[in-house]
Amino acid sequence: MIDAISFSNGTLRYLDQRFLPPQENYVETRSHMEAIEAIKTLAVRGAPLIGVAAGYTVVLGLQSFNGTKEEFPAYFDRLIADVEASRPTAVNLFFATARMKEVYAGNYTQDTMEVLFGKMLATAISIHNDEIANCDAMARHGVELIRQDLGHILKERRLTVLTHCNTGTLATGGSGTALGVIKHAWNEGLIEKVITAESRPLLQGLRLTAWELEQENIPFFSISDSSSAFLMQKGMIDFGIVGADRIAANGDTANKIGTCAHAISAHYHNIPFYIAAPVSTLDITIQSGKEIPIEERNADELRTIFGTQVATPTTPVINYAFDVTPNRFIRGIVTEKKAVTGNYSEELKKLID
Repeated sequence: MIDAISFSNGTLRYLDQRFLPPQENYVETRSHMEAIEAIKTLAVRGAPLIGVAAGYTVVLGLQSFNGTKEEFPAYFDRLIADVEASRPTAVNLFFATARMKEVYAGNYTQDTMEVLFGKMLATAISIHNDEIANCDAMARHGVELIRQDLGHILKERRLTVLTHCNTGTLATGGSGTALGVIKHAWNEGLIEKVITAESRPLLQGLRLTAWELEQENIPFFSISDSSSAFLMQKGMIDFGIVGADRIAANGDTANKIGTCAHAISAHYHNIPFYIAAPVSTLDITIQSGKEIPIEERNADELRTIFGTQVATPTTPVINYAFDVTPNRFIRGIVTEKKAVTGNYSEELKKLID
């Protein structure tokens, strides 16, 4: 049983994903600054799990407060700002901090600090439990969509699916978003094997998704990110499904760098390409993917592989963590409420209204 994150007795416990699969290192901390650093350094990663971690990180920050009630508003504002600065692209983080801010705004005046903190802890736990439930609902809707779109193939054989990065328990705390759909489809007898793209530069697909699939005893093989178009050309991939860090109002989707290339190749080969993400990933304040802030990370993530230098330290590097897949390359967006397959601008808004 994978335990990606938990909170008990004022302590946050998480599996440091930077060291998987060779080492399963669990870290315990009561420091909100250490928790923020874990999010920044990808020790904790995956949009939904970042949201869960953000809620618990705010709670850790509250535990560290030792001032007066009058001093608390300024402290709380700084705490929220520090948490929100940790990762700019994953909207789930901001969804979590928004919920914590709502609790503060609605209860600060009348509650004692102890009662207020208790309500915030309950909210952080609720965010975590919601993500677990969302994964289960998403899996059901995803399998329904697969049956609907690929039923003609399923009459003859089981399917081979491509996925990118990691979207399972390690990214959500539940069964997963895209990988949760895949696991459910496997249990339903729809999947023959999974193809996981390596997901350079940090190899989340090769390290993390492969490790999760091994834990679940689901057949798979890993490929280089640049191999997917050739495999589609050879008829070795039936559909693709990935997660998302932010989805714009029109359905344009930001996800791990490399996703857009897979989606364009799938579109060219008339292969369905799906997104699976909770409603908390939708950002209807952003009209298109052009407005999504894209994180650019340290160049050494590309110049080195697990501490081994593979390029000179002076090699110029552009290291974007995400790309944006335009909505025309996406066959459907699966959420915990329903799967949307057309007119994203209207249908996605309905999920929030």
